[in-house]
Amino acid sequence: MSHLSTEDRLRRLLFLVGECVRRRNEADSEASLCAAICEALTETGGYALACVGTPSIEGFQLFACSCGVDVAEPPSWEHTARLRHPMTTLELFGEPYDFGVLRIVAASAAGFEADEQAVLERIADDLSGSIAILRANAAHRQMESQLRQLSRALESSSNGVMITSSTQLNHPIVYVNPAFERITGYSAAEVTGQSGHFLVRDDLNQKGLTEIRAALRGQREGHAILRNYRKDGQLFWNELNIAPVRDEGGGITTHFVSIIDDVSERIAYEQQLEYHATHDVLTGLANRSLLNDRIAQAIARARQDQKMVGVLLLDLDRFKLINDGFGHLPADNLLRTVAERLAGCVRDTDTVARLGGDEFVVVVTDIDDADGVSIVGAKILRALAQPLSVAEKELFVTASIGIAMYPRDGDHGESLLRNADVAMYRVKEHGRNNYRFYAPEMSQMALDRLDMEGNLRRAIERDELQVYYQPILSLASGRVVGAEALLRWNHPRIGMIQPSEFIPLAEETGLIIELGDLVLHTVCRQIRAWQEAGLPAPRVAINISARQFRQEDLVEHVRHILDETGVAGSALEFELTESMVMHDIENTLLTLRDLKSLGAALSLDDFGTGYSSLSYLKRFPIDTLKIDRSFVRDIDHDADDAAIAHAVIAMAHSLGLDVIAEGVETEAQLEQLRGYDCDRFQGYLFSRPVPAGEFTLLLQTGKSIPAKGERP
Repeated sequence: MSHLSTEDRLRRLLFLVGECVRRRNEADSEASLCAAICEALTETGGYALACVGTPSIEGFQLFACSCGVDVAEPPSWEHTARLRHPMTTLELFGEPYDFGVLRIVAASAAGFEADEQAVLERIADDLSGSIAILRANAAHRQMESQLRQLSRALESSSNGVMITSSTQLNHPIVYVNPAFERITGYSAAEVTGQSGHFLVRDDLNQKGLTEIRAALRGQREGHAILRNYRKDGQLFWNELNIAPVRDEGGGITTHFVSIIDDVSERIAYEQQLEYHATHDVLTGLANRSLLNDRIAQAIARARQDQKMVGVLLLDLDRFKLINDGFGHLPADNLLRTVAERLAGCVRDTDTVARLGGDEFVVVVTDIDDADGVSIVGAKILRALAQPLSVAEKELFVTASIGIAMYPRDGDHGESLLRNADVAMYRVKEHGRNNYRFYAPEMSQMALDRLDMEGNLRRAIERDELQVYYQPILSLASGRVVGAEALLRWNHPRIGMIQPSEFIPLAEETGLIIELGDLVLHTVCRQIRAWQEAGLPAPRVAINISARQFRQEDLVEHVRHILDETGVAGSALEFELTESMVMHDIENTLLTLRDLKSLGAALSLDDFGTGYSSLSYLKRFPIDTLKIDRSFVRDIDHDADDAAIAHAVIAMAHSLGLDVIAEGVETEAQLEQLRGYDCDRFQGYLFSRPVPAGEFTLLLQTGKSIPAKGERP
């Protein structure tokens, strides 16, 4: 500009300032602002080059640039310094360079006049100030956006949010979100200004409150699960998380944010799981686990107070007849009634437990002599002597009760239960419906059981045990499609001993593991023999006991036997009971899936007599349901049994499962099952369990029944 007259130069500088102000006001971003100012400097001011550089690792980089006439746009910041005309570089946004610099190259070699330099510095200062305003506005808009997002998040959160002041006494509430109002029933207006303590009301004896108070005092994060109360007084479980909110300097805690999560359903579920872990599902009485704990506590108190403890073990007399005669559901109802009557015979400080089946235990505490237990035993017998209604019929139930006393008969729960069991069996031997105290000479009975165990061990060594096979037939084709393997004990002196006489003992003593191995080896070898003889070897079902099923190496052991005998897993079907699979659901699922991976089929035996947990049934990889013989026995003339069988078959088919009916003994039962579309059956109508030789002959002759739709 130095070649212009002073008047023209000042006029141009004035126009330049005005144009910079106009363009500044129109800019809406740092980039557009810098570009507009650079263009004003070259177009209105007439400078050869104007550009803005921002800091980079190497120094500066071009952020905005405008070139005058006959000046090529430089490719980089370094090239702006190569023009031979004088230039001025002005700092933007103070020292250090918060934003960068403004570089202006004169249009001629004359350079810049003093007043001109001052105007350019004012333009640079104005540019710096404008950049600062843009940044502040952007930060404000970002903060407003964040606040809006935070507000929307708080408003839409499913968890309750409560913000309390940390600088005022009792930490008054300054904000709650809608979820807080929904969870607690209180409106924001009702709680603002109150202390957050009001949610616990008078329920101050909570361990979690100590942690929350400590967190507030220490101005740190805290977590606890508390019992809180809604506006209507209803209890809810609150998983509370609190966190301090500090000022911008980070030194002073101004507020606390509390996140309120209603976990009532989770706590209720956990309490239910804990209850089921310690209580009998059917009766609600203590189970074996809780019983052992209660006996241990009773003994500890008795030892301290020099008192006695009585353990009464009772077994209902001939309960099996009731179960077989009336069925599963009426028998369960009877057990519930018995449980109620037992609970009514003792004090709140005593314990009533169910060990399983029809076996109960009563623990009487804080007594001075055996007479106190005798009173309880007589009271139980009188209570049970009252008639009970089962399936609209009046029944009388009696019990055999064995009693053991601490410290006389044992100093821990196991020995007391064992000796009470011995005494109970002596009652059964002498006519039942009575109670008897344990005496040392009764242990001879236990020795007899040990003798039975020894005979069973020798039977395994002497090959006295045989596997029999009961045919399973298809109701559609009438042909034999499978078999159930059943163990028999042929004692050289006594003769044939039925499984019901020795399997419970084997289960109790652990011999069932050896028996299970024996059956599995025998069945696999027999299947191999049928295959080598060219016979249509059926799939053989093998019963797995509870002890076997709980073996950690069960699946690997089965795989080893299959490999050893050269039999495919698909030739086997493993039968399990409802009560077995309902124990430890997650591990049960893993074991069942591993058995399925061998190719074997899985069936649920005696369906309807166990837990009947249909919600779990669809989770198990079961292929077949077996209807218990107790439902089949009267299916042709008992409407209830017929309805149950029909419902089970329909339900199984809807789940993609086959159904086998057990205990089919008459043509009428068979036709009824055909009408319900039952898939398979087994029973004396076709064949009793037979030795392998007879079953082989049955396969060779192709014995069958008329197929569905054929005349007999």
